[in-house]
Amino acid sequence: MKTIQEQLELYMEAWANAGQFSGTVLVEQGGQILLHRGYGFASLEFGVRNTASTVYKIASITKPFTAAAVLQLHEQGKLDLDSSISAYVPEYKHGAQVTVHHLLSHASGIPDYTALPAYNTRMKLLPDMIIQWLNDCPLQFGPGTRTEKCNSNYVLLARIVERISGVGIEEYFHQNLFAPAGLTHTGVCRNEDVIAGMAGGYSVSGEGAVHADYYEMTGAYGSGFLYSTAGDLLQWTKALGSGRMISRASYERMTTPYGYMKYLGAYAGYGCLLKGNPAEELIMDGNIYGYTCTVHQLMQKDTTVIVLANNDAVPVNRIEKGLAALLSGQEPDMPLNPGQLQNGDMEPYMHLAGEYVFPPMGWRFAVSWEEGELRVDRLFIQTAGRKRFPLRLVSCNSSSVTFACAVCDSTFVFRMEAEGVCRRVEYVFDTLKLVYEKA
Repeated sequence: MKTIQEQLELYMEAWANAGQFSGTVLVEQGGQILLHRGYGFASLEFGVRNTASTVYKIASITKPFTAAAVLQLHEQGKLDLDSSISAYVPEYKHGAQVTVHHLLSHASGIPDYTALPAYNTRMKLLPDMIIQWLNDCPLQFGPGTRTEKCNSNYVLLARIVERISGVGIEEYFHQNLFAPAGLTHTGVCRNEDVIAGMAGGYSVSGEGAVHADYYEMTGAYGSGFLYSTAGDLLQWTKALGSGRMISRASYERMTTPYGYMKYLGAYAGYGCLLKGNPAEELIMDGNIYGYTCTVHQLMQKDTTVIVLANNDAVPVNRIEKGLAALLSGQEPDMPLNPGQLQNGDMEPYMHLAGEYVFPPMGWRFAVSWEEGELRVDRLFIQTAGRKRFPLRLVSCNSSSVTFACAVCDSTFVFRMEAEGVCRRVEYVFDTLKLVYEKA
């Protein structure tokens, strides 16, 4: 009988050998490290492998750091979580309607600046410019009436931290978060910086791995501008929950489930996602061009699973769930191998070509008919480089047709109506199932 360590190793080797994982994994249970290893390549060009200590951009895992900074200032009596933000960011014209708590819990109604027409990922972007854009937009809903994950909230929170503390957000993080928590490989990403041990960021295309699109990090600010390692992130989770970074009362407030986000299948906490009410699972996720990552704590099982990847098509949450299943003595979900899918005549499915939209967020992808096959131009955050992603037929019946992406872990279930028309498709990426409508 294989030990749990051997089972975890074999599971990760299956993902790596299938070409669907490149990154670092750390599994801890009951204070014991069961797995801490790198897989795949930090540099495909030079054949440099990922290791246990490889550095990755962590994107939205920045948000719990910003939330902790806000809670520290609250504990010092310098900030009221239930007061309007107009006292701290007077230049934001809707600030009187929005509280600090609304920002922390994604209930502000402020639009996400990354979805605004003026935004592009190559633009050097300062917080003042983002606030100026937001001033030109109405609130999307009444603050406190709904919950929608939004990067703008954490840009404003970082600005509030700077205003109250009197120092830049990077300096605040180093003095009050990184150093006290013992984080030696965590910091702020700048595109021009040479960061020791940093993995290169990759994506997939219809022709295999490619360099990820350029992403200007200045705009990410307090919502997604940090890098870290698996070891540092484990240190961070321990420091947060121990009362060293923030008080236990603040940690309880941080991990209280607020509004439910149906498409994510989780509640909003402060800078994190939560499952269960009261919370049983704490999730910190991040996605940015070239990198995707998750820190998942099973709070009642004293278990933490960290998966950091340097390819933005990696299904990190599926991998995390498989590792957690093994820890519970269950069968894990194994990697999908599109090469094993059956091929079929594609011409009957030409009518599925078209543009599809996910109404809650306005996300879109287009399916095209090219060279006798269906292809899609976009996955979750990945846009196709050069050649669009080819789709392979998996199954079909009178009510649905299922295709899988030939180069990564994504499936598309086209739902057929009685007259043979398709008006919606269920797009499954990682653990997300998103219902898109034909435009």
